[in-house]
Amino acid sequence: MKLYLLDNFDSFTYNLVDQFRSLGCEVVIYRNDVAADFIAEKLLSEQEPAALVLSPGPGAPHEAGSMMALIAKVAGKVPMLGICLGHQAMVEYYGGTVARAPFVVHGKASPTFHDGTGVFAGLPLSPARCPLSQSRRHSSA
Repeated sequence: MKLYLLDNFDSFTYNLVDQFRSLGCEVVIYRNDVAADFIAEKLLSEQEPAALVLSPGPGAPHEAGSMMALIAKVAGKVPMLGICLGHQAMVEYYGGTVARAPFVVHGKASPTFHDGTGVFAGLPLSPARCPLSQSRRHSSA
């Protein structure tokens, strides 16, 4: 699969690129100072299905260069994955609110209870005494 990755100037971006490439993905990288029109035209003109990945980065979604405009141009036309700042941008674009947490929870494990559906399909069910442990990764307080 071909992925277009919008780099929001974050040091973690190339860790993602390496992981996607290790899975056999072709990754095309544009920084968020490239015009949304240019990136959208390239992405939407692909002959084979392609997807958009919105990387982590500093600040708020509206401060991330062309990211919000790019989402507006391709929403509903290509699959999108937002990570950290990219996820926040998708939340805001689709009408959600991103707010600061009451305290920082970065790198801490938290229990997650689920019913084995949706993104948890195929994972072991979590009875009340045995939740799925996940690392939390947000630093905005």
